[in-house]
Amino acid sequence: MSAGSQSAPVDRYCDLVMKGGITSGVVYPPVAYRLSRYYRFKNIGGTSAGAIAAAATAAAEYSRRRTGSAAAFDELNKLPTRLGEAATSGKRTKLLSLFQPTRGCHRLFRVLIASLNAKGTWRRVGAIVRGLLTAYWLATLVALAVGAYVGRAYGTHAGVSTALILLTLLVGLWVYSDITRELPANGYGMCTGMTAPKSKTEALTPWLHGLIQSLAGLEADGPPLTFGQLWSAPGFPPAWLTPPPNTTIRSIDLRMFTTNLSTGRPFVFPLTDETCRLFYLPQELEPLLPQAVFRWLVDHSKDYAPDPRRPGSDPPAERAPRGLKELPDGADLPVLLAARMSLSFPVLFSAVPLWAIDYDPEKGKRTFERCMFSDGGICSNFPVHLFDGLLPMWPTFGVQLEPKLPERDNMIFLPKRYLEGFGERWNRFASRPGSATRMGGFLAAIFSTMQNWNDNTLSRMPGVRDRVVRVRLNENEGGMNLNMEPPVISAVAARGDEAAQALIDRYVGPPTATSPAQGWDEQRWIRLGVSLSMLARRFFGVELALQSGQPHSTDYPVIVAQGAHSVLPGEQSPLTAPQIAALQSCMAAMRVFNASVAGAYTNLSFETIPETDLRVRPSL
Repeated sequence: MSAGSQSAPVDRYCDLVMKGGITSGVVYPPVAYRLSRYYRFKNIGGTSAGAIAAAATAAAEYSRRRTGSAAAFDELNKLPTRLGEAATSGKRTKLLSLFQPTRGCHRLFRVLIASLNAKGTWRRVGAIVRGLLTAYWLATLVALAVGAYVGRAYGTHAGVSTALILLTLLVGLWVYSDITRELPANGYGMCTGMTAPKSKTEALTPWLHGLIQSLAGLEADGPPLTFGQLWSAPGFPPAWLTPPPNTTIRSIDLRMFTTNLSTGRPFVFPLTDETCRLFYLPQELEPLLPQAVFRWLVDHSKDYAPDPRRPGSDPPAERAPRGLKELPDGADLPVLLAARMSLSFPVLFSAVPLWAIDYDPEKGKRTFERCMFSDGGICSNFPVHLFDGLLPMWPTFGVQLEPKLPERDNMIFLPKRYLEGFGERWNRFASRPGSATRMGGFLAAIFSTMQNWNDNTLSRMPGVRDRVVRVRLNENEGGMNLNMEPPVISAVAARGDEAAQALIDRYVGPPTATSPAQGWDEQRWIRLGVSLSMLARRFFGVELALQSGQPHSTDYPVIVAQGAHSVLPGEQSPLTAPQIAALQSCMAAMRVFNASVAGAYTNLSFETIPETDLRVRPSL
């Protein structure tokens, strides 16, 4: 199939996971566009800027499934060009105009803008100082006026000293006030995401809402695109896939990471954990959402009520904050709300306030705690594992962003052989010139490691690294470069197109190919070998644990048999005879399975590089 064809085969699917990176997200529309010519998107995920791209890609796929036309992907591909166009004011690009600070935080935002693109520690410090002097111009003017007065009365030295001391004091106090008062009052961010008063251009959230609605083929002021609409989109399952009886598979599965700073862990939206109930106060969310989305949210939310399945566990309704509502089920949750929660880059965008029940106190004393949801990248900036199973039915592609490597000109890298791509992701701060630069790099590396260690480790694994294309960026590209010039935006976008083509060449092959591509067959074999390796290691321990006669323990068959007369933990009632027989048969089968897996893996020379493991952990 040629790159210019209108759509992919109706039965060829792929997943796509995209990393966060603020303005680096301009790389993703060309990726989605190019891949859409060869694949239908089944599962789509991302964090922060990757969540924006994931929502847009899901909306375009939803339109294609409903109409049979790929026109929405054509529109998505034009996005980088439009972001590089001049805003209505003519002074800024559309990309920069999406970031609009509130009145109380505009001074801090001006300092941020002034420091953009400054290279080197001292140049960045100088840019910040200049930004402080201009943003807090009143303090600067007062200090200079007082210094001039003192200079005329007591000499130049006294005047300069007075001006510097007073300038430091006044600017410092004003900055302290903005950080400790204005930022918390604005949800700990400079921008709410909504359009500022008197602004002639849309801010990020209404712009994103309009983009999602347009790509999905929905009215801008009509009901917002929801996860349920994606789940029930036509075109899945294909004829070659027969789901097990009594199961449902989502047609388009969109997932986004966000971080609950109040509980110190990531959340994936839409929620799948039935034990996690989240609530909101309408007056807190209304300033963060377009009216059409807010109205939908309120209309599809229920007032708080204790969970009847757990009597006495939840606080009574009269203890809830007045007007508290529960978030709607995932099917009715607007895609925009989840995207907004994922893209809340700390300090730049306001965190999203929700509420949850504090279960630490004993029953009868439990209350509600406010939760602040911030950028998903705080915990997982590249959740490439989101849709992984032991064996793949179709490729799960990842797009990872990283700095340009020194002495390397290739800006795109995709491993083509098994023994490629498992090298470490280096942060080379220790080899930089200048002690101040090294110290700044050391501090930055601490935060980067806390944020990315899990993603960096996973990206090296066999069966992962060979489906993750790495896009490299220069210092003036992506990230916090909010004011990228149109040529820079175009260069980054072109790299996205190149990255997608690398995946297509590897996993689809040439247009004349009549058999599966070598890259896809190799991926399937590697995943099989990795799965056998993990199962062989883990089921060896399972077989040992199932053996009888272990001291200080009750044998598993005995525990199962006891379930006929007592309610085992997690069960609702005693086990029936058929249940006991099924469990006993399962344990016997596990022993047979272990012998089969161990025998198969022992006869292979396949080596997992690096070693992998299979263990119980949360689904995040």
